[in-house]
Amino acid sequence: MQPTEVSVAAEFARLYEVLGAFEAYHAAGPESLARRAPGVSGWSVEQHLFHIALATDLSLSNVRSLARGSGALVRDEGGLGQRAAEVLASDEQPRGVAEAPRMVRPGDDVNPVFLANEQAGNRRLVEELEAQTDAILSAPGWITHQDLGPLQAAHWLRFSALHARHHWAIVRDVIAALG
Repeated sequence: MQPTEVSVAAEFARLYEVLGAFEAYHAAGPESLARRAPGVSGWSVEQHLFHIALATDLSLSNVRSLARGSGALVRDEGGLGQRAAEVLASDEQPRGVAEAPRMVRPGDDVNPVFLANEQAGNRRLVEELEAQTDAILSAPGWITHQDLGPLQAAHWLRFSALHARHHWAIVRDVIAALG
């Protein structure tokens, strides 16, 4: 999948949709989000919100670095691997295949103030990046994802929206299972 095959506008629309849903869930209060549905996920809704807030922050920070063309993780060379191309083209991430990296894995307790700050920061970052569509599509650099390998800015944007939607589906299933 070439970066130009990514609809940057569509990915931003998806991110806004998911961020809005996550902000609404969080606004319901942590006591209503702390329960788990082990048959669906080992994480509670608030743990999913925490994970996706951190993962989205990291992914969008990679988009920003690549669009700027600078950053400690930016590499001049890379190539999209077959698995990455398949995941990005399919627009879905299979459940239970990957394990969240330690840096974005939630603990048992989620600090609601920290989560709210992360969510607000993600919204600001999406708004900032939305004005950089051309830079995102033309950014030549690569940053490596721990499972998918090297990704360019548009790939990272697509992955961020795809990953957020993946967890949104899980959150909806957890809520449904809890009644």
